[in-house]
Amino acid sequence: MILLDAGTTYAKILNTDTNDRIVKRVSDLEKTFKADAGTGHNINRFANHSVNEIIALANAGKKLIGEDSFTLLDIGSRDAKYVVFENRNFIHSDWNTECGAFTGQAIEILGNYLNVDYSKTPPQKEFITATCGLLGMGHVFDSVATGVEPGIAAAMLIKGVCISMYRFARKPKRIYLTGGLVNNQLFVRSMPCETVILDRFTLLEGVKEYALNNLK
Repeated sequence: MILLDAGTTYAKILNTDTNDRIVKRVSDLEKTFKADAGTGHNINRFANHSVNEIIALANAGKKLIGEDSFTLLDIGSRDAKYVVFENRNFIHSDWNTECGAFTGQAIEILGNYLNVDYSKTPPQKEFITATCGLLGMGHVFDSVATGVEPGIAAAMLIKGVCISMYRFARKPKRIYLTGGLVNNQLFVRSMPCETVILDRFTLLEGVKEYALNNLK
């Protein structure tokens, strides 16, 4: 079975028969590509069956996380979402498409434009507050114009995004984190609480649970 997480920018593909995993840009998917099932912002274009992202995230959390109570946060290119479990029971979720808008995409664009190596940039205590990634980019450019080193300015925005996401997820003591930003070392080190990293294919584990139960 071929499963797909078609986000705003990147597509994650899982072959459940071989366990092969591929990451590519959504724009590079062939127009005729069709997964058996999937999730994500662009999924209706590329899969025969669509699974709601919150359902996929909740299914994945329950399967992959051994704790009875936990918060699982997914931050992608365009939005952020989380689920909360207590005593293995789903109790709450939320989905942020405005204040988290283009969070991952803005961070990627900044790194490329300013030539910042996030793996070599230290986390900052000071932070830039912005209601979304796009507005945050403007604040970064303003800071650079006043003489702030580009890497530091970008790191300040990332710190601000991390604080915003921590508050969005209701300030848990520990966050399980998934999504494209798990590969950004500076982002992970800037989180204001204990952070446990899951890989970018987490949502597809939730889709697989759905598919096994409903697509026989």
